[in-house]
Amino acid sequence: MPQKEKDALLLRLALGPEPGLHTELLHRLRGADAPTTVPGRRSAAHLLDAAHTRRTERRQHAEHERATARARHLTALTDEAESVWQQIEAHIATKKTSRYDQAVSLLAELRDAYAHARQHTDFHQRLARLREDYQRRPGLIHRLDRHGLR
Repeated sequence: MPQKEKDALLLRLALGPEPGLHTELLHRLRGADAPTTVPGRRSAAHLLDAAHTRRTERRQHAEHERATARARHLTALTDEAESVWQQIEAHIATKKTSRYDQAVSLLAELRDAYAHARQHTDFHQRLARLREDYQRRPGLIHRLDRHGLR
């Protein structure tokens, strides 16, 4: 294959997905000038490329939807933060380890909500007070530490 032609193909390959390029390259390397297809029909490689593109688009769309839903959830959680703090206090007050787990889960969600609202300092101050108030409950403190709630 001539140097210019090889460089052009490699450049196209490096620039990103281009339907049919992989097949074209394989045909060129095997000695054929171009993929042979019947006009109006798509090759298997073209169909596979199209399927890959659609799958990628669907995955990106689903990720975007999940991110949007998560952002809405965190915003709503920030709006009702005081109520959630009260639930956390109620869970801790029971002195039951299963309720500690629920409190820690709520705290992790609150941490993410405060981070989403760019209120890190408020969360950490309130968490520090909570850790200080319940410092004599090693089960709770251990769970907080394990979830990075320091």
